[in-house]
Amino acid sequence: MCDRSIHVPSCPVPPRQRAARWIACLVQAGALVCACIATEDALAQALTQTGEVKTPHGRIHYEVMGSGPPILLIAGGPGSSHTSLRPEFDRLAASHTVVYPDNIGRGRSSPELPIGIRHSPERDAQDVEHLRAALGFERIALLGHSYGGYPALLYAASFPERMSHLVISSAGHGAAAWQRNIDNVNRFVQNQFPEAWARVEVLRAAGIRSCAEEYQELYGGGILSLYWHSRAAEKTSKPFSNDPRDEHRMSVYCEIIGDDPEWQVGGTMASMDARPLLAKTRVRTLITAGRFDPVSPPVVAYEIRDAFPLGFAHVSIFEGSSHRPWAEEPEPYFEKLIEFLQSDTR
Repeated sequence: MCDRSIHVPSCPVPPRQRAARWIACLVQAGALVCACIATEDALAQALTQTGEVKTPHGRIHYEVMGSGPPILLIAGGPGSSHTSLRPEFDRLAASHTVVYPDNIGRGRSSPELPIGIRHSPERDAQDVEHLRAALGFERIALLGHSYGGYPALLYAASFPERMSHLVISSAGHGAAAWQRNIDNVNRFVQNQFPEAWARVEVLRAAGIRSCAEEYQELYGGGILSLYWHSRAAEKTSKPFSNDPRDEHRMSVYCEIIGDDPEWQVGGTMASMDARPLLAKTRVRTLITAGRFDPVSPPVVAYEIRDAFPLGFAHVSIFEGSSHRPWAEEPEPYFEKLIEFLQSDTR
């Protein structure tokens, strides 16, 4: 099931952003009168720089905030743009250079790959290296959320010398983990949404596979509540961007997961297993998961940890979250994340 991220209102404004907002206030005769008219989202966009990197496979659009050690974030889906991680992760700009790329085929990057090249976790990992090199970063911290964790693991295994920190957020390690995702979601829907499951059975009996529009409309309804532990948080969520360029790309999703992605892993994900590669990957790694996430359950987080050399990876479980601890438990999540990113891994 694809991660079409939806957002809760932003977390408390970091010091850097608070300072920017107060600059807009009018100071009069010992009294500070604030006339702040920009919303937090508009301010965040005003503080964001954009750019593009040309690669053999197309243009990579990226957006940058803040200053300090670089951290690059890979969005989920597969098929989502970087806006699915905003504005929550903007708070890292108080201490880091935050780089949001759109993988090729998503967001505002090149919409298509060259003929003969397919979307895959391995190819998405190449975007990370092209971007790192173009921006001149010797080493980066890398965070991959949901599907984004799959290319993040492959990048870390291929370029450990370019890594300072790795964060795997509510993700998996390959086809086996993604199939567990599918099976968990279908089991949950069958038990908790029997009226929706009855419609699934009708579609499957008619031979309609799950990349079909009518199937995706069904999964894009109330079933998306699986991504939330708090229904209140789900109801108050809002998108960061309504620009059509930032919409989820179903074509990318189906090329990577296959033409029946809510039933059986196929596509270019079908042969992926990062675990053998991780056995020699000596990169300090934080793996986060929500206790109530049926999409990327905690058991998968521990499987990822155990694939690394002993002592290089550890797991943090967030007890009040489903698939997005950074949205449902922002304070403990970012406290843990920043503590990890500030740790010395040399």
